[in-house]
Amino acid sequence: MEKSNELKIAIEIAKEAGELLLQYYDTELSIETKENNTPVSNADLATNDFILKKLREHFPYSILSEESVDDNNRLGKEFVWLVDPLDGTKDFIEKTGEFTVVIGLVQNNQLIMGVVYRPTTKELYYAQKGKGAFMEVGGIEKRITVSKAESIADARFTVSRMDQKHLDYMDQIGVVNKMRMGSAALKICKVAQGDYDAYFVLKSRMSEWDDCAAGFILAEAGGILSNVFGDPMLYNQENVSRTKGTVASNGVLHKDLLERMHPIVEKEYFG
Repeated sequence: MEKSNELKIAIEIAKEAGELLLQYYDTELSIETKENNTPVSNADLATNDFILKKLREHFPYSILSEESVDDNNRLGKEFVWLVDPLDGTKDFIEKTGEFTVVIGLVQNNQLIMGVVYRPTTKELYYAQKGKGAFMEVGGIEKRITVSKAESIADARFTVSRMDQKHLDYMDQIGVVNKMRMGSAALKICKVAQGDYDAYFVLKSRMSEWDDCAAGFILAEAGGILSNVFGDPMLYNQENVSRTKGTVASNGVLHKDLLERMHPIVEKEYFG
């Protein structure tokens, strides 16, 4: 695929950021707890500084990043970078190998490009608008597409490692095949790749930067990303939190999945 200048540079930065994360991986980390009760390490912060510095060297665009203060100057801007320097901090800390670097680009509130890089395996996922989704490992680029699974009972679902609640939800809607995995972006990319068929979170502490690049890659691979009510995800919003959950699927399963989830969603949201 012929890559835009933005995509080429974002891929280069994501790979370099991944190497920086690996330098911290086997060291004793400095870990703090953020206001939302999630961990942040010195590796998150150092990688964040690196990515933002590199993006600013190349582009005048605004940036929204998980580990930077949001001053809202991005609102109304045509181009905005969305960055999660370390998606899967808990997995990074616990050394599961399942964490990613995430960089997405928004134009007028719509994603036009996404990059997700998994440093431990050198798996690179990327897409740009209208050109499909791709994965690169060992310098070999291949186009990726979602699965054709049509049945919830036969579908392969992925879920966060530390999430018993959603395993119970899956039992309630008839899911049989479940696999635990770290990093929301990685889980969505695995659906885009066809390794899994769906992933959902009813309520979460996720934000735009968690699903931006992976959700775009999923869409370009033929899948669907929505909230639990079936609404499309919006970007560069004043409130960046995903207060209405996240549902990622191969597209074929999406309507049935939302319908099966409806009683659980009604109970969780409206009591």
